[in-house]
Amino acid sequence: MTRCLVVNADDFGRSPGVSAGIVEAHLHGLVSTTTALMNLPRSGAEVAQAVREAPSLGLGVHLNLTLGKPLSSPDSVPTLIADDGTFWSPDALVARRSGVIPDQVRREWRAQVEAFLARGAALDHLDSHHHVAVFTPDWWSIVLDLAAEFGCGVRPPAPAEVTDDILFSRFPAAARRFATYEAADMALRSGVQTADRLVTRFFGPGVSLSTLLAILEGLPDGTTELMCHPGRMDDSLASESGYAQEREAELTLLMSAEAKSVLQRTGIRLTTYRGMANAA
Repeated sequence: MTRCLVVNADDFGRSPGVSAGIVEAHLHGLVSTTTALMNLPRSGAEVAQAVREAPSLGLGVHLNLTLGKPLSSPDSVPTLIADDGTFWSPDALVARRSGVIPDQVRREWRAQVEAFLARGAALDHLDSHHHVAVFTPDWWSIVLDLAAEFGCGVRPPAPAEVTDDILFSRFPAAARRFATYEAADMALRSGVQTADRLVTRFFGPGVSLSTLLAILEGLPDGTTELMCHPGRMDDSLASESGYAQEREAELTLLMSAEAKSVLQRTGIRLTTYRGMANAA
């Protein structure tokens, strides 16, 4: 059976350096897809530029409720925003999730998808910033509905190693159980294209050549998505993000000769969600 790999770079549009680094990691490395934070000011223009400069890069939407301001008018999504008009922080959103009105989530995420499509890009798949898509069953159902409506794929809801995943550490236990079990069943019943598994350990303290090579060498049959966050350091990223220098390290490793050699030797095929659907 063929081993296929989606290497998705999260956070396209986070800063000019992040977007440039992701395109570089695609043209000269392993990245096959990326997902954009469409509510950030630079994202739309950078998606349009990527369509021109990297036509084989799968482009999708990094659905967002935790960074910046909504695309929807503030009075139409009041449960999603703080008094200053910005989204809640991840921890604040977790604490307030029971008070968030799902229809407002749907309105905002639809606006983010439509902003992406307005830039002339083909929608490869949907995932979410800080994994918020699987904070609640209602939110996950919205993602699956949007994917079915717009004919795209979705990232698997959680990695097998969810209990060790830094990004899932803020999830209450009930939310982790949902992300690990029920969410996968919902995706399967929906018929929406997704990968067989998600790998998230190439992040934070897991950013090393040994980790990346171990993931590639041990890749099972079927289709795997590897989450990553490459980018080039710039002033905007340095001042606004707690994950900055690590992006440079990821970029270097994803373009390394060692990683590319493993792909060539093992016959792992890089793909996109759209490519998965076309091959089915």
